Amino acid sequence: MGVVMWVVGMVSGMGVRGQRVVNESGVPVLPWVGPGAGYEVVNAFPGLNFSFGMVSTAIPPGRTNELFITDKVGRVQVITNLAAPTLTVFLDLSVDTFGVGDAGLVGLAFHPKYEENRQFYVFYTRTNRSEGMMYATLSRFETEPGNPWRAVRNSEVMLYSQADRDMLHSGGDLHFGPDGYLYASVGDEGLQYDVFHTTQRITENFFSAILRLDVDERPGSLAPNPHPALGRGYRIPPDNPYVGVRSFNGRVVDPGAVRTEFWAVGIRSPHRISFDPVTGELYGGDVGGNGREEVNRYVRGGNYGWAYY
Repeated sequence: MGVVMWVVGMVSGMGVRGQRVVNESGVPVLPWVGPGAGYEVVNAFPGLNFSFGMVSTAIPPGRTNELFITDKVGRVQVITNLAAPTLTVFLDLSVDTFGVGDAGLVGLAFHPKYEENRQFYVFYTRTNRSEGMMYATLSRFETEPGNPWRAVRNSEVMLYSQADRDMLHSGGDLHFGPDGYLYASVGDEGLQYDVFHTTQRITENFFSAILRLDVDERPGSLAPNPHPALGRGYRIPPDNPYVGVRSFNGRVVDPGAVRTEFWAVGIRSPHRISFDPVTGELYGGDVGGNGREEVNRYVRGGNYGWAYY
């Protein structure tokens, strides 16, 4: 299935120069003091007070003197001058955001041509109070003309807004890849042990996967298959791995019902993903259930096992 997976232990049991130290039974002997590190942690902005629940940072392409910060309660803030830092609100979705557990405004990515089109994308858990439901929502916004430090609140275009029954395993990280497509991580909808049965399914909802979307709607890209959660603003890259498939895990599937947005599947709680700036490969941390966590290299069509393993 093209899976590349590393399992990360909580402690290494490594001795000097990376040698593993074991006792007479072959069990690793864990050091009382961790190895020294060649760096130290300092407060980069000691004069600023940040809001509750910061979860990610982002910098627009081509810009070097500002830093955008997302928080769970539904705000994006921006430091507009790193030498003499000033913190202001860039976008405020707090009225419409459910920010408990893993939910909230958890992802932010700027379009590669942000300087030209002023577009950026956020992933947040939107509250629908009339229904008493929350929705995992991927949306596009624009900034004010001539002001890259202020978003236009009513410029929102929802790419999709998927009903979500739990506050855990939201995922929601966003990054543009070297290919110019937008990648989004989505978890298994929450709770333990895949209780909603959203994993290992490619014909249902937007869960337990890495998505790959063409937000520029290039010639040759495909329309997404119908789904109640769909809005507008993207198409499907024609080389996405599940385009046209008729079977999955040995079972027949309807190609007209497949979530062709999927790039990789079988993922539990992919809180953060990142592209290697040198190789262009996509990595992500997948939060474990009991005994272990994973750091995965997400490849085209990879199945990372959850909830079967």
